[in-house]
Amino acid sequence: MENKTIPIFPCFFFPNIEYFQYLNGFDNVLIETCETFPKQTFRNRTYIFSANGVLSLNIPIIKNTNLKEKTSEVRICYKDNWNIKSYRAITSSYGRSPYFEFFEEDIKYFFLKKYDKLLDLNMDILLYFNNIFKINANIRMTNFYVNSESIEKKELDFRNYFHTKELLNKNSDSQFVKYIQCFEQKHGFIANLSCLDLLFNIGLDSISYIKNTSKSII
Repeated sequence: MENKTIPIFPCFFFPNIEYFQYLNGFDNVLIETCETFPKQTFRNRTYIFSANGVLSLNIPIIKNTNLKEKTSEVRICYKDNWNIKSYRAITSSYGRSPYFEFFEEDIKYFFLKKYDKLLDLNMDILLYFNNIFKINANIRMTNFYVNSESIEKKELDFRNYFHTKELLNKNSDSQFVKYIQCFEQKHGFIANLSCLDLLFNIGLDSISYIKNTSKSII
């Protein structure tokens, strides 16, 4: 049995900042892999700050007739070269940001390597940013689905906490500390975007940003 006191997180594509603010508050974390894959979530999309405002980057997945396909089974579709298009969008959005050149090659790797499984891509991204942000949580993947009723505290279940439709509703200045963004003068500060936005704009200062703004359920 998995420890019912350990928080369970979904595995996202370049998770938003709030994801890491919570993740940093735990010593041990479970990553959900056995859920029935939910559509229209951050599991296969992320939001960046482009010259035109918020831009969604989406990973197309191979459609499966099995309606109960597990997250661990979901495969990426490269038919329309989403990876090349997405990386071009990132380059266009952050090419002039202060720290783009320092992390460009690292981030490009995730788009040049053609991952078969979505989970493999997302896990590599998660481990990379955990290292960059100096998050020391011990991460394990689930080997069976954990019912929410079996979790000791409902606040420990983050699988349905982060909603794409609520992103902009959480962007108030009162909830998130401002940092300098490339197109802030044009569109104003936009909070809680992809971890890419934080990394390219403030570099390794992301470490103190995450540490100083971490969120706790206690």
